[in-house]
Amino acid sequence: MRLIVTSDSHGAPWSLIAAAHNQPEAAAMLFLGDGEADLPFLRKTCPRLTLYAVAGNCDGYNSDLPETDLITLGGVKIIYTHGHGFAVKRTTQKLLAAARTAGAGLALFGHTHTPQLSYEDGVYLFNPGSIRAHSYGVVDITPAGVFCFHCVT
Repeated sequence: MRLIVTSDSHGAPWSLIAAAHNQPEAAAMLFLGDGEADLPFLRKTCPRLTLYAVAGNCDGYNSDLPETDLITLGGVKIIYTHGHGFAVKRTTQKLLAAARTAGAGLALFGHTHTPQLSYEDGVYLFNPGSIRAHSYGVVDITPAGVFCFHCVT
């Protein structure tokens, strides 16, 4: 199962569309906040793509999206968040602790606009960077394991 991971579109819906078109085999996109207003255009343009989304710090207090969510896709439990509530600009330790508590093997976050990938205590910590700056992530969940990598549009 292939997943597209995006964050921080900040008014650039075309960047989300480009990532979706670059990954036609993807089953879903996880949007990690800061660009909620861009999502209706994505839904209209790419209706085949299942979309999971959380709110970022710039999405406003009127957002109906959660700040953090937990799902299981391809047998992997995934916690995903924008990251501001976990202070990810300073450290990923709070997010790592939340992932361990939830039993998640994959923790996705944005907010920093900087691509990042690490593996700690059985948890992949993955930040796709800012899609507005043409950076996004792909997660492949296969029988051999979880594979995360960064891409550009």
